[in-house]
Amino acid sequence: MKKIIFALILVIGFSTVFFSFNSRQTMVGVKLYFVDSQMLRLLPVEVYISDTNPQKKAQTVLNELIRGRDDNPKIRRTIPDIHGCMTVKVKNETAYVNISKKMAEAHPDGRELELLTIYSIVNSLTGIEGISTVRFTVDHEITKDFMGYIDMRETFIPDYFI
Repeated sequence: MKKIIFALILVIGFSTVFFSFNSRQTMVGVKLYFVDSQMLRLLPVEVYISDTNPQKKAQTVLNELIRGRDDNPKIRRTIPDIHGCMTVKVKNETAYVNISKKMAEAHPDGRELELLTIYSIVNSLTGIEGISTVRFTVDHEITKDFMGYIDMRETFIPDYFI
């Protein structure tokens, strides 16, 4: 009986090691764009995420932008830390980002901050292979603006000079 239990433990151990080596995810570097501490421009911060399909990478990037980097004094948060405040679908190299009304209400006011937030999202998502443009909705509806300044009916391309 002891030999059978020992053999079973060995088989389970080797199986665990074998499957963990085969299921190891490769990681890929992506740049997240955060607002600098003076809230004047965007700064890239490189992070590593699982190398999956563009849809999963896009949602991971949005989650990282929401999570922010509050421990880094060189960057500031403009996207409120509200779980699930943004979702994304990727189709034909376009990321369709849905922003919740809660996020819009909690977002700091001002044209420049709105512009920085939008391009933080656009620049970060278009850095993913398979995404070249971004479209936005608020609560799943196409709206004229996000906070009253930027026309959200447009298709956005990256602007790395903001």
